[in-house]
Amino acid sequence: MSKRIARRRKKEIARPLRKSRRKLLALISIIIGLGLSIAIAAKMRALPGMTKPATASPPGNFNANSPSKEYIYAGGRLIATEEPASSSSSLSAPTAFSATTVSSAQINLTWTAPNGAVDHYIVERSQSVGGSFTQLTPNPTTTSFTDNGVTSGVAYLYRVRAVDSVGLPTAASNLDLATAITFTDDPLVANSTVIKAQHLVELRQAVDAVRVLAGLQAATWTDPSPQGVFIKKLHIEELRANLDQALTALSLSTQSYTDPTLTTATAVKKVHFDELRQRVK
Repeated sequence: MSKRIARRRKKEIARPLRKSRRKLLALISIIIGLGLSIAIAAKMRALPGMTKPATASPPGNFNANSPSKEYIYAGGRLIATEEPASSSSSLSAPTAFSATTVSSAQINLTWTAPNGAVDHYIVERSQSVGGSFTQLTPNPTTTSFTDNGVTSGVAYLYRVRAVDSVGLPTAASNLDLATAITFTDDPLVANSTVIKAQHLVELRQAVDAVRVLAGLQAATWTDPSPQGVFIKKLHIEELRANLDQALTALSLSTQSYTDPTLTTATAVKKVHFDELRQRVK
């Protein structure tokens, strides 16, 4: 009899302990589940690209296929919309871009503005057809720029971009080249200026600078030291051929020359030098 009473009392004591353990385990499970839910919700908020499954109906009145908006969901609910960032300006690129040599220390740039509101322009310069472009400063707000940071005897490629009111740049304008050089007797005067060996030497230096810009080797010239030598048609032909080769490599246009076919009877004229000077300036 005493044993049965003892077992009964033991069971009565153990019953509340088991209930306490079950409650404790249930509480621990609730806490763990709540922690996991909070962590998952936080991760979903940190992923702006998370979208609602395609099978769910999007809430609200909008077109889910619209290219003009991005819809952001968390936990199956729409929490935000974003306009996609544009990487380029709606403006057109500047046109009629031109680089003109003033001297061995100055090159002037001009262009035509695109239609629309332009905040400022970005002027870029390169010393190699395959090289990177460097942005020049300061950024102009008008359609002209003076580059005083050139090195004498070096040819450069230039281009310009417009930047709109929200800071987006346009595509680049056309390219143009200019060589930092000062020509002797510029401009030449017909029936007055005597063509000199120095004129020939300077043009050769300028053409070689353009060839370096185009990734070509310096040319081989007839009469490399022309002092005391009569200027010949061959000298003009070499200048034209070597310059046109460089312009083609730079994807710049080549134009016809006055007296395109020179003969031994053709007199060397100022226009022959002027045309070559203008193409490298």
